[in-house]
Amino acid sequence: MASSAPPMPAQGPLAGIRALDLTTNATAYSGRLIADLGAEVIRIEPPSGDPVRRAPPHVRGAEGTTVSAAHAFLNANKKSVSLDLASADGRHLFGDLVARSHLVLECFPPGTLDAWGIGYQAMRERNPEVILVSITPFGQSGPRAAEHASDLTLLAAGGLLSLGGYVDAGPVAVPGDQGHIASAIFGAIGALTALLEHESTGRGQWIDVSAQECIAFALEDAIPEWYLNRSVRQRYGERAREAGTGVYPCKDGYVSMVAGRLGTQKAFAALAKWIAEAGTPGGRELLAEEWQDFAYRQSCEGIARFEAIFGTFCAARGKQELYRDGQRRQIAIAPVNTVADVLDNEQLSASGFFRNRFDPEIGRDLIHPGPPYRLHASPAEMRSAAPRVGEHNRDILVGELGVSEAAFDALVSAGIV
Repeated sequence: MASSAPPMPAQGPLAGIRALDLTTNATAYSGRLIADLGAEVIRIEPPSGDPVRRAPPHVRGAEGTTVSAAHAFLNANKKSVSLDLASADGRHLFGDLVARSHLVLECFPPGTLDAWGIGYQAMRERNPEVILVSITPFGQSGPRAAEHASDLTLLAAGGLLSLGGYVDAGPVAVPGDQGHIASAIFGAIGALTALLEHESTGRGQWIDVSAQECIAFALEDAIPEWYLNRSVRQRYGERAREAGTGVYPCKDGYVSMVAGRLGTQKAFAALAKWIAEAGTPGGRELLAEEWQDFAYRQSCEGIARFEAIFGTFCAARGKQELYRDGQRRQIAIAPVNTVADVLDNEQLSASGFFRNRFDPEIGRDLIHPGPPYRLHASPAEMRSAAPRVGEHNRDILVGELGVSEAAFDALVSAGIV
């Protein structure tokens, strides 16, 4: 890779790798994933700050200001250099950074970087081995390449939106900017793959990530179901498709259970016995011969009758009790955890999944989810809070690129950094 890239402390499997992050939405998660693995990720943003800094949800900051919790999460472990890429000086400094970097991450509409004179070919002139990861709604080419998209329209274009929601209502989107997050994950995977290839070939490359394709990739067997059978997968919501399989209310929330065809006949027999032995009103009905017939369990009558009996059974029991007792009987039943439940989960606590980190801009500790994997020799870590705008300007532009103090002050006065 570029021989002029600065050395990094031996911390994390990507120690020694430098990435420039130009993303402007939740695709910034790609840079966060790489930074957690030890890469030096420099956020390149306008002097006014990138849009992620203003993304909801918001919390009250240490100085009474409003701070984006999204920014605090997506930009943790990164540095910040502010550059006005619309200016010639800003583009020149960016080129100097490209020459000293290994990766560039961006999500601008296709052609934007070329229009600024800093596209892939221009980057290669400064660093022939650079890896560029472009994350866009529909990719770099094709009839829709130039179109903009929100997270909602990405879910719709990829087909996933049609599967979410209820039978008697319109589609319902999954919350949390999932389209952008999914494309960010694939962007990080693409970057890691390109870095691995570079080890053996010495070549850089341009990685084109289409968010629509990332969403369509998550449709499981809905695509072959249409291709082979011309059957369009429908929305089912929480409605049970058979007795014993579905989402059911209990004393303190909901449980999800699979104890029908997919959960084997043995599981349904164990469930019926459990309900009957508990003295549940109507529970002994489930031991009758008709309940051995899957067709009856799948009928409207069977589904409704089971829901009435099981609803009474669950009304006196909490989801953790149902989970423990059901698992002991080899019944696939699990609590539907809320976010509060996840934070209090004993397994996640024991594994140290959630990490506390003081955020100076917010003025208190923030709880961050950690990496869902363990690299024992070189663990992924959260080392620093999200940076302030241009926090590392002087260190990098003056200390590393050699910009003079006078020139630096002039750049600041001109609003270029």
